Amino acid sequence: MKHSCSRTDIALVDKGFLIRLLIPLLFLFPSCGLKGPPTLKSFERPEAPSALSVTHREGKLIISWSYPNNLRKTIESFEILRSEGDHFVRIATVGNDKGSFTDPEFEVSRCYTYKVIAKNLRGIPSNDSDLITAKPLSPPPPPDELRFTVLSDVLDLSWSSSGEGVCYRIYRTAERGNYSDEPINSEPLCGLSFKDHHLSPDRPVFYTIRALRNTALMDEGYPSRELEVDPSQFVPSPPSDLRYVENEGQVFLIWKESPEPWVKGYRIYRKEEGGKDYALIGEARLPAFTDRERERGKAWYMVRAAGPESLSDPAFIEVIERMEH
Repeated sequence: MKHSCSRTDIALVDKGFLIRLLIPLLFLFPSCGLKGPPTLKSFERPEAPSALSVTHREGKLIISWSYPNNLRKTIESFEILRSEGDHFVRIATVGNDKGSFTDPEFEVSRCYTYKVIAKNLRGIPSNDSDLITAKPLSPPPPPDELRFTVLSDVLDLSWSSSGEGVCYRIYRTAERGNYSDEPINSEPLCGLSFKDHHLSPDRPVFYTIRALRNTALMDEGYPSRELEVDPSQFVPSPPSDLRYVENEGQVFLIWKESPEPWVKGYRIYRKEEGGKDYALIGEARLPAFTDRERERGKAWYMVRAAGPESLSDPAFIEVIERMEH
């Protein structure tokens, strides 16, 4: 009998062939067919930058903005645009890790408007940020005659005026010449002195002061000369109300402690009758000391407070000849 292939037989043969052909491909591409549907998220407009601000410092306009950290990886860059009239011109493009741009090309007393846009990885721009307008003024000169006084628990800074209506920002650092952009006074200070309660008795600290105009832009000028505050210059107040009690050949000295919290202790000196100089006989952490080695006759005691490196003026007391027991 002559065999003839029907359309069904041909279809079965074709399907079997295709199955045998596709099985190896399934092992080569095990994830094929498991991907989710394509997303249009990458084609959407990114979120616009927010919280624009402008600060005028040292002849530069600093434009700052905020952007959610969790969205920065979807952003390729930020574009900064400026207008001096009717239209905006792009003046800079910065990376997705930036949150500020410094514009050095401007003139004082001229009005500028800024905006920032974000561009995602496909180059799609965000909507415009809010607009911010700046009209910089000439900043005041830096203050002069910086000086300090160490009080009991604060450092009193003072300086000369930079002009009428001028305010000030104070900057502090532990590394000479290396200051952050954040002052230690939260609000501009419009007086000529500042009390810093952050005393460092262990190492030098440095200060500089900038004058500014009390405007929205601040119009902050260049820093003053640097003022070094070295702990060796911390001289404590002398002990007060020095007294003694004598008992069984021993002399108990007591006094009121010096008020400075950075006082490290006290040094006690004694001069015997007929002697010329005071000799160091001991040290004390607390305002009390016991002398167990005094000879007969009169004696004079001297107590000095010890600062980080310097000693206070002395406190004196005379002890009469000890009684026989």
